[in-house]
Amino acid sequence: MKTGIHALLVTTLFALASCASVKVDQVDSAHLANYKKYTWVKPEEKTSQLPQLSNTITEENIHSAVKNEFAKKGIVEDDQHPDLLLMYHIFTTQKTENVPNPPVYPYYGYGFGPRAYYFHGQLIPIAYAGYYNPWNTGYHQEHYTDGTLMIDVIDAKNNELLWRGSMENPVNDAGSLSRQFAKEAMQILGKYPDAK
Repeated sequence: MKTGIHALLVTTLFALASCASVKVDQVDSAHLANYKKYTWVKPEEKTSQLPQLSNTITEENIHSAVKNEFAKKGIVEDDQHPDLLLMYHIFTTQKTENVPNPPVYPYYGYGFGPRAYYFHGQLIPIAYAGYYNPWNTGYHQEHYTDGTLMIDVIDAKNNELLWRGSMENPVNDAGSLSRQFAKEAMQILGKYPDAK
């Protein structure tokens, strides 16, 4: 039963995550439209606290998602003569969520006492409706890991930060983290302006 509740919580958190919005900070979008070539660089600091978030699978999935999204905007990868330098960061924090206890569901059972009667010397129970709730009503706390994917777009000539997009979501499902971040990378770059 506890496993089912935990699964429900994770599902609920990911349902809420699907409503998460992309945050963008940028220079003038008309200026950004002049850049057409990029390459990836790695940040100096290690931003992730979870080892499963920093691996080649996650990196390749994010790179692939960005490549596909940028291609739609007329921006291509060019390691020799890039206009832009791209890097991504993953930050994690531990958070606590107040979650409502499961609802009280009616059940039907049999009982004795005032809802029973004697018939030919035998006590016959009467079916009655009752309510079953193994938890107290109200809320309880659940702990989860919250992750932020941030993508920086930098001018290759002067190292000026031109554009930053980020998205914050729970990251408790270790089996789908690389897919989750790839999807988020697409959503983040979906906000980037098209090239001229």
